Amino acid sequence: MDTANNPKILVAERCVRNMEKYIGNIRELKKDNVLKDIESKIMEIKYSYSDFRSMAPMLKELQKLCKSVVDSLGGESWTDKLKSMKISELAIAHVKFCLNILFNLEHRLQLPDYPEYAVDIRIGKIESVTKHPHAARLKICNVNVGRIITVVTNIESVKEGEKLPVALLPPVEFFNVVSEGMFLSHTLKEGAPGTLPKLTEDERNSARKEVLNYLR
Repeated sequence: MDTANNPKILVAERCVRNMEKYIGNIRELKKDNVLKDIESKIMEIKYSYSDFRSMAPMLKELQKLCKSVVDSLGGESWTDKLKSMKISELAIAHVKFCLNILFNLEHRLQLPDYPEYAVDIRIGKIESVTKHPHAARLKICNVNVGRIITVVTNIESVKEGEKLPVALLPPVEFFNVVSEGMFLSHTLKEGAPGTLPKLTEDERNSARKEVLNYLR
């Protein structure tokens, strides 16, 4: 496998740099040196040129390191700790995104070998829809993708209860509301929330474009 140029591994590498940016100065993480250990592990994976089976032990070690980050930040309440340190909601959302990318790299490497699968693409069930308070043409959706995320969308006709394809992307702030993903279309999907939907070529292209933009 050309691991040095694999988009899934390159996205993970970018996430390591962003983790350093957002939480690299936190004392507990610097003391444990865990972010540097994650960076080293990603480099080991990137330049291993191994098949998936050979990479499996390294990927398991990466998952343990991600758990160490959460433990160093206070366990299940780690987001509360970051909030108490006046770290912004957008920055916390980026850390969530990066931890998910790194922890689930093992899963993504088993998916089809296309750039769009460098991020999670899931069936999302819309739990609620509200108007954006500061943008007339935007809607704020709480979406169940196996966990609840916020998606800000310009699809005006979205409705509660619909199941749509969602790409979990690097968070973006739209007029003070953080969006954690993007609907790839307004095409209804069959399946349980959180599962991988069957995608059209246009849906795949939309996700691929976002991945490649992140890697620029």
